[in-house]
Amino acid sequence: MQKNLVLAVILSSLVYIGWYSFMEKRIQPQKTAETQQAAVQQQAAQPPAPASQAASPAAAPASQSAPLPGNWKEKAVKLTAGKAEYYFNAESASLAGAVYEGPVAPVELIPDPNRSFFYATLPGRFSLKRATADTVEFEARQDKLILRRAYSVSPDNGLNKLSISVTNTSSAPLLLPAWELRVGPGLDTVPSEQKENEKLCKADYAFTENGRKHPTLKELKDSPAEHDWVWTGLNNRYFLAALADSSFAGTRPLRRNETVGKNEKTPALVVPMPAAELKPGETREWTSGFYLGPKDYTRLQALGLGLDRSVDFGFFAPLAKLANSSLVFFYHVTGNYGAAILILSVLIQLLLTPLSFKSYKAMAIMKKIQPEMQAIQKRYKDDPQRMNSEIMALYKRHGTNPLGGCLPMLLQIPVFFALFTALRNSWNLHGAHFIFWIKDLSAKDPYYVLPLVMGGVMFLQQHLNPQTSDPAQATMMKWMPVIFTFMFLRFPAGLVLYWLVNSTWGFAQTMYLKKQTA
Repeated sequence: MQKNLVLAVILSSLVYIGWYSFMEKRIQPQKTAETQQAAVQQQAAQPPAPASQAASPAAAPASQSAPLPGNWKEKAVKLTAGKAEYYFNAESASLAGAVYEGPVAPVELIPDPNRSFFYATLPGRFSLKRATADTVEFEARQDKLILRRAYSVSPDNGLNKLSISVTNTSSAPLLLPAWELRVGPGLDTVPSEQKENEKLCKADYAFTENGRKHPTLKELKDSPAEHDWVWTGLNNRYFLAALADSSFAGTRPLRRNETVGKNEKTPALVVPMPAAELKPGETREWTSGFYLGPKDYTRLQALGLGLDRSVDFGFFAPLAKLANSSLVFFYHVTGNYGAAILILSVLIQLLLTPLSFKSYKAMAIMKKIQPEMQAIQKRYKDDPQRMNSEIMALYKRHGTNPLGGCLPMLLQIPVFFALFTALRNSWNLHGAHFIFWIKDLSAKDPYYVLPLVMGGVMFLQQHLNPQTSDPAQATMMKWMPVIFTFMFLRFPAGLVLYWLVNSTWGFAQTMYLKKQTA
């Protein structure tokens, strides 16, 4: 029983870590024939607008149909707010560039300026009407329609505001054709994450579910969302582009796969708007907050719109959130995230120390009684019920439990997984300096010093622990330091630092207990 449990824990750990490190792929399903057919039928079902009453569409803006020149940013309308610079294409009244000043280097979040964010497929070619330090407004005239687009940016990189309005200036009703508001395709990220970004970038929406305190996050598919949304957007490991607190929320967004560079399945978020009749002199307006920046859990939580749900804390989310909050607290105390990881690691080990002592003693007793156990198994091999009864009596006589040696390992598995996801997805650790050569705790150790030292400590600890008599289990335990060392070579340095402290503490404990029981 103990052998199977240990092997199960080790194998499940390796599978979990391997999956999230090397095999994590979010499969973007292609649009099915049924979905395409439904879209065609829906479009065909819309009544055509009378030629005398419908607003005639103009050609698509240049930013969506022809490549922008290399110096397009020099002609763009620029707003600077906090750590972000926003570049607006006046002709399409959309956001063609957004540069965020990260701790390592500035990051351009919009992959393709020719397919800009918050582009609306309304008719008309825009021009700049007004600009202040934190607001821009664009206007277009199309027949008897006046279209306005306005953006206001937050000085602290919080929630910005988008406004779209259409006014019928004629004396007769006009039909505004169906249109779309688009975000994407794609959302860029820091250079160290570029290789993985094409499988990490996805389209999500959050909705309120009965009986739940916080919004539920769900990935968008090619068909419209199943629920009314609280926010919807694109996100990757470190960044989020989202619409929230919006008058568009009555419509159901969907995702479309498009090509950006070599990636043919880059998600684009689409919010479709139905055709609407405008009475003479009527103005129809849509507003939305939008966020475009890092997935800083504390900041997103403070906005109070459920945007913090975009931060992936994994299966053990409550523990991961607690770990994240603890790291932030210890960072404010020490001023260094590496020191915060060290403190948190030591505290965890202190809490587990009593169990580790019991585990070591249990393993020593199990090794001592192995000959008696093997004799019982041989004697009663044809009577499983009697064999189990005699083995349990043996455990009772020696005051041990077959699970005693595994309990600390079982308790550390969820803690490790929680820290794994918290450190892997923490924006706070991006660019966080520790000491000497460790200049980014979210990236791998450039010289592999931490994982190699960690592997060496694990190897020494393994040889000091009481050795099992089971060949399969002994082989697995023997190879564990090697397997973990190779796996940790490309892990974030912050996570390797935690496991190094964990291994060093375990080694010191084993040395002490071996001396005490000698």
